[in-house]
Amino acid sequence: MSELHFDQWANYTGPANWYSLSYPSNWVKDEKEGILQLSPPDGNATLTISCHWKSVPPNTNSESNLEIDFDQLFVKHRNIQSRGPLAIEHESIGYSGEAIIQKNASWWKGLLASLPGFQKSWHSWNLWLIRERSIQMVVTFFYDPHHSEDFFEAVQVILHSIQLSLNPANPPELFANEVLDLAQKKFPLITSQILPGFRLKFGESEMNLTNFYRAYLTTPESFQKQITTALVTILQINEWGDAQTEPELSQIQDRIMPILLSRESWENNFPNFVGESWIANLAILYVVDESNAYWYIHEKLLRKWNIDQDQLHQIALNNLDRYFDHNQIELICMSKEEGPNMIIQSRPDAYNASQVLSPSFHQQARRFLGSEFLAGVPNRDFLLAISLSESHVIEKIQHNIASDYLTMDHPLTNQLLVVTADGVSEYCGVS
Repeated sequence: MSELHFDQWANYTGPANWYSLSYPSNWVKDEKEGILQLSPPDGNATLTISCHWKSVPPNTNSESNLEIDFDQLFVKHRNIQSRGPLAIEHESIGYSGEAIIQKNASWWKGLLASLPGFQKSWHSWNLWLIRERSIQMVVTFFYDPHHSEDFFEAVQVILHSIQLSLNPANPPELFANEVLDLAQKKFPLITSQILPGFRLKFGESEMNLTNFYRAYLTTPESFQKQITTALVTILQINEWGDAQTEPELSQIQDRIMPILLSRESWENNFPNFVGESWIANLAILYVVDESNAYWYIHEKLLRKWNIDQDQLHQIALNNLDRYFDHNQIELICMSKEEGPNMIIQSRPDAYNASQVLSPSFHQQARRFLGSEFLAGVPNRDFLLAISLSESHVIEKIQHNIASDYLTMDHPLTNQLLVVTADGVSEYCGVS
């Protein structure tokens, strides 16, 4: 262990927060479809980690719940030996052997594409099964036997750093069933069913569950309240007449707000609503703010109101500035004495990220951060701004923004934005 420098190890948290581990920071990390692949810099080995939900009650006999069908993993296999459990707090068992891997097998698709002699050759491997409650992890290590000693020590440290959640969040399928059960229990007179694409049909309306699931992973204790509030809002909106769905501009003009969405979300979910593509795969849309929700402005309303999109945008920006003045949203401002010069919104708000559109916000931020600064909006409810002079922490901030984008509900963009006198653009790093 003397050659391993633990201060140079990185931490990783798996999908749905089911597990965490540490790995050498110079190893190559790749994630695809919930599978983590780690490879040393020279690429002569591959460690692959995946987790699966197995709804089987824990058994006092550890090995009875740790089973794997090698015929499903490998085209051919030989010399399989049991290696016993790992010295960790979770149930585990290990195996070793040799195998021929089928390149187009779905579970291993692309797994060993970088290894020499991939097709139709025998590969040495070690495999570990690790289980905690309903979570079963499969860890597979493929290696070149001539160089195995170079990596085995690091692999053992990785394995012994693994922590499976003792209270794992439900996978999406079970979460959707819980939402359905809650809807049927709270509103038995409304027909509810789960639709393909991770959606709930509630009466005549449909509700995408993706953002609710992300919120559930972060704050599972708020799950029932969030779902119930959303369903009540749907019922209220369904009772609206033309006066509410197609109001006169004068009735709602002071409640029109700008909202940021990912461009993909706009194109897939709101194609007929007023909006425009922006930078960093973002889109600007417009909503009417209600007490507990907001609704998007349809293109037909612009025709009714006899205004164009530029006029709507200016109305929305004016309202945005008044909204934050009225609600007295506080910013956390850090000075050089306390740390890097940065501004962070102190509490979540549906319009926090939208402030990056506001010239008034730019002006206020410049007083503290300088004439040019960076902004991060990984999700709808979060905004961070940092001085461009803080070059020593920008890379870390960029990493954190990208990480938050993957885990927060209402995700927007994993890219940093730069605000200058010319406007807002994507940050491309220091040239």
